[in-house]
Amino acid sequence: MSELDAHAREPAAAVRARRPASGALLDLHAHGWERSLDSGASAVALARAAAAAGLDGLCLTDHNALCPADEAAALSAQHGIVVIPGMEVGTEVGHVLVFGLDRFRPELVHLRQLRRIALAEGAAMVWAHPMRELHLPRPDWEELPALFEALEVVNGDHNDREDGYFAQLARTLGLGATAGSDAHSVQAIGRVATALEQPVRDLAGLIAALRAHTHAPLDLRHAAARG
Repeated sequence: MSELDAHAREPAAAVRARRPASGALLDLHAHGWERSLDSGASAVALARAAAAAGLDGLCLTDHNALCPADEAAALSAQHGIVVIPGMEVGTEVGHVLVFGLDRFRPELVHLRQLRRIALAEGAAMVWAHPMRELHLPRPDWEELPALFEALEVVNGDHNDREDGYFAQLARTLGLGATAGSDAHSVQAIGRVATALEQPVRDLAGLIAALRAHTHAPLDLRHAAARG
């Protein structure tokens, strides 16, 4: 277990207290072992953990793979939260969370082709953990608004802050800012979340919120653990 896995999380009641009025708290980045071979938790276990942590929803964003819509709907009904399928696509600049595509295709690994297809099919894109993989080529910062709806500025595997460098960059560029646990274990669920101003009941609602930037990153790790 990593140091960050061991960090204490806020109890569920405290998490629910930080939900925006009439809004929702979602984890936008999680991996189940059914489609992500590096995960140690099933999608069922992740959904159960998200509900127990006080979250309103969970996005299953497996590596270059998509959870079937009927499976996500069954998890939603079983655990009383919204479960939304997405993908974490590996590209030449790093990983990109994509919401709204119906399947993985090999051409998606090229960032600008991914963007072209996402725009054509009404999907939304979030650059996952941009603070990682510094050895990869990166687009110019000024180009980011043409490529993404948001940046994942707080990742559960990093000691990022809600007002850190990438949060400030997103604000400067007019991009949205999200947080995701990047969970590969049930212990990771509930470390961070994205706070949305309106309830999100389905994929279309999430895409609309990402496009409108009506959301903010939320660190749910105890302040003492964050330092």
